[in-house]
Amino acid sequence: MKKQLILEIGTEELPPSCAAEGLAGLKKILGNNLAGSRIDYRELKTFISPRRLTALVEGLDDMQRSEEKTVTGPPKKIAFDSNGKPTKAAEGFARSLNLKVVDLEEIEVKGRGIYLGKKIVDPGEKTAGVLPDILKETILSLTFSKQMAWADHDIRFVRPIRWILALYGSDIVDFSIAGINSSNMTSGHRTLSPDPIKVKNAEAYFKLLNDDGKVIVDPVKRREIITGGIRKLETGKWKDKFRVIVDEDLLDDVVNLVEMPNILVGDFPEDFLYIPTDILIEAIQHHQKYFAVLDTAGKVTTKFIIISNGIKDDGGIRKGNERVLGARLSDASFFYEEDKKNDFKYWSDKLEGVIFYYGLGSMKEKSQRLAKISSHLAGLIKNKKSLLQKGFSDDLKRASLLCKCDLVTNMVVEFPKLQGIVGREYAREKGEKESVYRAIFEHYQPRFAGDQLPETPAGQILSIADKIDTITGMFMAGNVPSGSEDPFALRRKASGIVRTVLKGGYDISLVDLIEFTKDQYLKSFDFKGTDIDKVVKDIWVFIIARYSFLLEKEKKRLDILESILNAHEGRHSIIDIDLRYKAIEDFITERDIKNITAPMVRCKNISGKVNDSQVKASLFEDEMEEKLFSALNNIKDIITGQIAGKDYGKALGQLEGFGKTVDLFFDKVMVMAEDKKVRSNRLNLVRDTSYLYLKFADFSRLVIEGDKNIK
Repeated sequence: MKKQLILEIGTEELPPSCAAEGLAGLKKILGNNLAGSRIDYRELKTFISPRRLTALVEGLDDMQRSEEKTVTGPPKKIAFDSNGKPTKAAEGFARSLNLKVVDLEEIEVKGRGIYLGKKIVDPGEKTAGVLPDILKETILSLTFSKQMAWADHDIRFVRPIRWILALYGSDIVDFSIAGINSSNMTSGHRTLSPDPIKVKNAEAYFKLLNDDGKVIVDPVKRREIITGGIRKLETGKWKDKFRVIVDEDLLDDVVNLVEMPNILVGDFPEDFLYIPTDILIEAIQHHQKYFAVLDTAGKVTTKFIIISNGIKDDGGIRKGNERVLGARLSDASFFYEEDKKNDFKYWSDKLEGVIFYYGLGSMKEKSQRLAKISSHLAGLIKNKKSLLQKGFSDDLKRASLLCKCDLVTNMVVEFPKLQGIVGREYAREKGEKESVYRAIFEHYQPRFAGDQLPETPAGQILSIADKIDTITGMFMAGNVPSGSEDPFALRRKASGIVRTVLKGGYDISLVDLIEFTKDQYLKSFDFKGTDIDKVVKDIWVFIIARYSFLLEKEKKRLDILESILNAHEGRHSIIDIDLRYKAIEDFITERDIKNITAPMVRCKNISGKVNDSQVKASLFEDEMEEKLFSALNNIKDIITGQIAGKDYGKALGQLEGFGKTVDLFFDKVMVMAEDKKVRSNRLNLVRDTSYLYLKFADFSRLVIEGDKNIK
């Protein structure tokens, strides 16, 4: 008989930041534990609210699956003596299974011979009997990026555990953790329903908490209530005259701060509307988790949205929040007015006192490096008219020197998330050119997964320069990400470099850029004991791994990338790698890649046995040697030109046709001839042929299965 299982871990108020890892962790660990215990179920769902983390398992079998397993003992030759009588080894093994030797079977173990053994069927236990250990182990295995201990308990959790509800159907799953016994009791809303609530069975859990506990356990439903309520307010009461800015990150936080969402509208004094729009919006959203409201012209209004944790308000909650926001906006106004008294020279000088990282200088030194790195990067980029416009170099340098200045402004010190935004707004107010103030903001992009990429050429170049500077400096200082540890978000920065290069179409050698950046550090700082050459290689591998990650996210083949990275030319430009990748991908879709891989593999298999001498036509003995040599010389310049011109589709077509000649050569000619000079000459010819393929990619690394390409 199938039943429902409910596990609720009741806690002190959970931080919204733990929601995603809590939901995913509970689902994964409980699912794995049930599977490992051979208990089948129909569906497993997880839920979270500010005071609880819940798992619902539907259609849970009441018995473990039976399992047949083979237990092997001693080899047959050890189990019996020369007279065929059981040895002590055989008798001891039989006793361990509560069997007699005659009950054992001869079992063949592949590659090892015949052993004594027994096939045993484990019928499985009742689910109710194994659930206590499963649920206890699940809770104790949950981990969070930030955890705490409490009282004198020896466990750690994101917040102190206050109760545990565990029901299998209507039966309590009995276990204890940190002095808390599991039960059929839960807690509702802290203020609306403070008394304990008894849950009759797992099926009644959600409705009972909603009706009696005033708690909506499902975060998806709470989100729908909030977004639906906001939309109803916009189209109904406001008749589309106002629009709420629904920031997704803020919405995620608010959803996990309330158990029964209620939408309220507050107002703040219009005296604060003179503050620049983005700064004002951030001040509204930053600390108190309010939503700003715009009018039809896109300007911030005095209205703001409060999501309270309750079902009604007599006016006191709204007024209290209005007072709080008024105080916050007064602070923002004060900081803004104070900042207006200063200029960028003042802030630039203050950067000397801000350490970028121990041993890597100040933020002012970083800004000065950025001016050099961005200038060098711009020089590497060819055929971009926007970079040749008059004044572009000066604007890029100006943006590089100013881009970190807002870090020491009063506004950013108070509202750190405004870095870049404050720099842009202050630069605009103080008369900087548009390309400069836009680059100041854009150089931080992308700031998070899914964020926009920089749009302007100056912003793109400065963004790449800033990220390559940080990555290079951190690697040289020994701060290389390992496993899940990446405290300086270097992976995100590397991904930003890759995506920005692809967006801008910047065909540059990233190794050249890394080398230049490394040299800037070496001019100012000492890195004794650091293998600098290895650092450069490691940074390149680190960055290209993010390109590989992008391919993997799109479920694309990684063997194509591996083949390109092992080419002899063009491996350090993301754009070049991407163009080659797409050409091979298209070829695989439209044609048979074995027409290229098979001849190349035949060459590569024996081309490692050669020296560096030149091919001599005078040593040819077979006309196919002449034909391959002639075809190679004819096609070499053509393919080299096509690769130089990035015409990779045509280059692959040439290699496909050339492959027929290569195959004929191998079919007709014995490469390993008896005559040493002839043999060596033929190997050199094969080597040169292999090198032609390697100009494009090492096609031997493409995975081929049967007669079909793996896609």
